[in-house]
Amino acid sequence: MKHSKRFMTMSRRIIMAVALSLVLVSPRSFAAQESGKVGVVDSGKILQQLPETKQAETTLQSTAAPLQKELDRLTQDYQKSVAAYRQQAASLSKTARDQKEKELNLKGQSLEKYQQEKFGRGSIMEKKQQELLIPIRQKVLSAIESIAKNEGITLVIEKSAAVYVTPEHDLTFKVMNHLNIK
Repeated sequence: MKHSKRFMTMSRRIIMAVALSLVLVSPRSFAAQESGKVGVVDSGKILQQLPETKQAETTLQSTAAPLQKELDRLTQDYQKSVAAYRQQAASLSKTARDQKEKELNLKGQSLEKYQQEKFGRGSIMEKKQQELLIPIRQKVLSAIESIAKNEGITLVIEKSAAVYVTPEHDLTFKVMNHLNIK
């Protein structure tokens, strides 16, 4: 019993010493960070102005158009089948109704599967979007990094995350100039 009390007392002392040292050291580390320069950038505005982004959007739209057309066709077909079933349901026998409901259920599931495969998470369209936009984002990031290094900026944050920014800290137009965006 004596050993556990001593252990608890020592543990408390160690924890208090660590906590006290963290409290004493933390302000110094925050003060060191304050000496670095901070900049903000509106990456959405930059991406919107890039010709590559506009070209990527056009490519995405042309890729999506036939897929959306097929989805619309499948949806209309499903809706017509449901409407026809509702009109006939009263006159069908129980087994015929069950069969039609099963067919409608399968049609609905195949429609959902098509939509998920083409437009959902991990879909063809999402992969195509990533394929087109990742190089563009990389280009913008490289430009931001280059300007930050040239101006001695140690931290660049997204403008939308900032509550208040003075114009001299905004790097958006410098990045746009670097990327030759008019």
